[in-house]
Amino acid sequence: MKKHFQTILFGLAICFLLSSAAVSADPPISETSDVRYRRFHYGYHPMGRIYQRFLPAPRPKELYYSTELKAIANIDDTPEKETAVLMIVGANEASVPGNWEQAYLLITDTVAAGFSKKIDLFKLFDSGTYALEVPAKTVELRSPQFIFTQPPKDALKPPDVSFRLVDLTGDGTLDVWVEFGYAVAVISFQDGEFKEIFSSYTVPGMLPGPEYIDLDNDGSYEIKIPYSIYIEDLPGLPHLPWMSLYEWDGNAYVLSNERFYAENNDFLIELLSEYNYQLLQRGAFISYCETYRFYLGLLYYYRGSKSPSDLEWILEHAKNNDYIQAASVLLKKAPPLRR
Repeated sequence: MKKHFQTILFGLAICFLLSSAAVSADPPISETSDVRYRRFHYGYHPMGRIYQRFLPAPRPKELYYSTELKAIANIDDTPEKETAVLMIVGANEASVPGNWEQAYLLITDTVAAGFSKKIDLFKLFDSGTYALEVPAKTVELRSPQFIFTQPPKDALKPPDVSFRLVDLTGDGTLDVWVEFGYAVAVISFQDGEFKEIFSSYTVPGMLPGPEYIDLDNDGSYEIKIPYSIYIEDLPGLPHLPWMSLYEWDGNAYVLSNERFYAENNDFLIELLSEYNYQLLQRGAFISYCETYRFYLGLLYYYRGSKSPSDLEWILEHAKNNDYIQAASVLLKKAPPLRR
């Protein structure tokens, strides 16, 4: 019991020290100019239907096509502008908003709409319910690194599907940031072709949704992916909020959580506060909660701690193989240097 109260006092002391430190606010996101957007408020708008000819025809009777949004801007290395179009495939014409089965991003040349040519087509999401033969590049959605659960596919179809054009990589060419359900993807013109350079599931929970933000004002944007982690060890516990930060290294978006957690004290304060509260409520049981111990150890690791006690505890006591393998890999590496 004495050890438990020492943990509580230590956590409170950390909270006091960290709360007194100044935490810099995120700089605002600047909107990209010279982009013309058009939202289609119903699926059968004549201008929107023009682009649906790139989907299978004739359209299956049990399905409907809907053009949601288009934007005109220069998104490749040519001087001419292109048109990006977001389309969905729904289960039937009477479906409620959000009951869509597939989502596509079409990129065409910008000429008279009836004669525009397809440059590329990406399948963003497919529930797997209907088989459509569509010659498209498939975006493979991923879970954030060190997140070992995915939301059910039925949770990936809220009514909101949208995109923005913004130069995320800082190379002077606009990229396509697409949000569809509990997922986000980035399509970029790289090495002479359009490619998916980032994709991820995201479950914000109580946190704000996914966002892009230039933390260091270097001209390229970092990506913040929030996730709400269900704690299986002790049912009834609040979901654990987690944030994954990715930065552009010139070739790909790579995980950079050590940067985020070294500069952000809020997650450490919240996790310690919740851990100590549960310790008071549940006693020693909380000490054996694998999820808490893993993410607490991960957070300290990202902050450059030389005392990996929680990750070592995972190796000795945990039953979850994902946690064990991740902790084993991390413990073989030196903690990241604080920037």
